[in-house]
Formats: sequence, structure tokens, C-alpha cells
Amino acid sequence: MNRDSIIKGLAVLTAIILVLFVGYSIVWMLMNSARQELRADGSESATLDANSTLKSTIDSLEVIWQNTQGRRFAVAQDPLYLGRVIKDFTYAQKGYKESDEEDRIRLTATVVDDNPKAIIKYNGKSYVVQVGGWLEKAYRVASIEERQVVLEGGGGRLVLVNKPIQELEATGAESDFSNNGSGTENY
Repeated sequence: MNRDSIIKGLAVLTAIILVLFVGYSIVWMLMNSARQELRADGSESATLDANSTLKSTIDSLEVIWQNTQGRRFAVAQDPLYLGRVIKDFTYAQKGYKESDEEDRIRLTATVVDDNPKAIIKYNGKSYVVQVGGWLEKAYRVASIEERQVVLEGGGGRLVLVNKPIQELEATGAESDFSNNGSGTENY
């Protein structure tokens, strides 16, 4: 081993140590500055005003929410009245009495499945009822079948029958909401 090779080896080793020291110093400074930022963020309370875009978005959402809260949804007319949709439509042409509709009770539709339901118009309002349920605490629903519903209340049974329009036109009968004469009161 000669002297030149030892000097070259020590120079290379010194260069390696110097590169490692500089690299370590840079990593240590970056980590230290990141820790200081975390400490500064943790000690100060965060506010929404720090970001102007976020603040303006929140303010606009609050205004929209307040405006929405002031609105109310109300329907002045029956949305299911066909006279506004079908030209020259009247219930009388189809066999129904328009004037008695508000005072009476009638079966509008039935859905017979595992949990049968019926739509009954009573006192001018439509109700969706199930077996065992109540219709304005006046009638209890005893049974629901494909075209009829049996109600109990007021000291008796009330049978509501739903007839198709073709049946009404064929018999020439007016819709009296029922034609079942089984000894019970029918509507």
C-alpha cells in the first residue's frame, strides 16, 4: 500500500461522510420546520374566515337555506282533478257525482298483496289505509279485497265497492259508490 492510495481512500471516505452529514442536516431542518408548523397550528384556533373562498361559500349557503326555510308548499287545487288535464272532462260524463264527493265516502283504489292497502276518499281527503288501521278514528278497516273494503264503525259495517267504468256504462247506473245489497250499509 502506498501513500497515494491511502490518501485517495481517506479523501473518498471524507467525501462520503461530508455528503451524509449535509443530507442529514437538510432532512433535520425540514423535519424541524414541519414540527414547528404543527405546533403553531395546534396552538392557534382555526377559523372559517381564514379562507375567503370558503367563507363566501358558507355565507351563500346560509342565505339560500334561510330563503328556503321561508317557503311553504301548499296546493290550492286538487292535483288529481282531470278537468285541467283532459279537455272537456267532467266526472258526471264518467258516471260520478261531483257534488256528493265532498260529503261522502268512497273507495278509490285497492292494492292487494302481502300487505293489502286501499285509498279511500273521506270528507274530501284521500287516505291510504291498511287492515286494522283507522279512517279518521271513525271507521276501522276490517278487510281489504280486490274491489271492496269493509269498514266497521258507527254501530255497523260499511262496505265500499269499487266498480270499473265499463260496468257503470253497461248498466247505465250512476256511481252510487256501491251496489252490494248484502244487508249492510253501502256507499
